[in-house]
Amino acid sequence: SRTGYDIDHIRDIREICSIPLIASGGAGTAQHFVDLFQKANPDGALAASVFHKQLISIPSLKTLLNREGVCIRM
Repeated sequence: SRTGYDIDHIRDIREICSIPLIASGGAGTAQHFVDLFQKANPDGALAASVFHKQLISIPSLKTLLNREGVCIRM
């Protein structure tokens, strides 16, 4: 939908889930990833169309996440 991840739902699942949690669906901007990791604490996030359609570049997203204190692989 590119309107952002369902952070409340992912946060609720994170509280009860002891296995790795990967969020999927909703990313439309780089800020959506920042919000997700800072507010819901998943182990990872999926996104495809924003990269395939070049709406977000992976290097710029990694730079932003790193700057915002989100632990990523560079």
